[in-house]
Amino acid sequence: MSQDPSHDRNPSEKNPFEVLGLQGTEDLAAIRKAFLRIAAQSHPDRLRMKSPEEKAQALELFLGAKKAFEVLSQPDKRREWSERMARTKPRTPAAPVTPPPEAPSAPAPLRPAFTPAHGVPTAPRPAFTPAHGVPVAPAAPGAPAGSRPSSGVQPAAVALQLYKLGMLALEGVDYAKALDLFSKAARLSPTPRNQAMELVCRGHQYLSTRFFDRARESFERALQLLPECREARVGLELLDKQSGRYLKGR
Repeated sequence: MSQDPSHDRNPSEKNPFEVLGLQGTEDLAAIRKAFLRIAAQSHPDRLRMKSPEEKAQALELFLGAKKAFEVLSQPDKRREWSERMARTKPRTPAAPVTPPPEAPSAPAPLRPAFTPAHGVPTAPRPAFTPAHGVPVAPAAPGAPAGSRPSSGVQPAAVALQLYKLGMLALEGVDYAKALDLFSKAARLSPTPRNQAMELVCRGHQYLSTRFFDRARESFERALQLLPECREARVGLELLDKQSGRYLKGR
């Protein structure tokens, strides 16, 4: 008879799914999203104006979420904790099955669609979005048929939101997602900050595959665009450490 691996664990060990506020059936993408949401609220760099007690509580919350994310990033650990949560969840009784309503004896006849008489003007009906049912404003005069009206959202505002999401992904060491967000922000608003952060993410991807020359070129180009870019300087320091260890090991 096989032994349950959950008996070997410390009973006081916290459930990483519960630490991240999850149900135990989420995939890695949902787990990463939950961790980034907690990190955005409790990271020590974002609590400079808080009291020491609040900083300590936030740091404890951040470290617990980070540890839970590291555990659930491993497929076997994630599967084990998911199975443990499934065994401990109480079973709910099945809902009673209600019979479907009886069909009417004879369907009502369909009314023909109303067609206005020729030459009678009809008022245009406002278009409705399928998601919310909110009337959409008509297109501007002279605009081509079928074109969508402007929503009024400036590209710079959208780029700023993408930049903030990219910074969260960068703090979570998700360089692929951060690169995608910064690239979109740079296309919408090609500012030195957006372009420099895109280069920083490319440098980290080159660094992870040991393309040290390309990584250095990306970090240095980011500093040329934005000399005060702290992330590019950190990337160069990390590059020097990793390249030095790699050369010693060869």
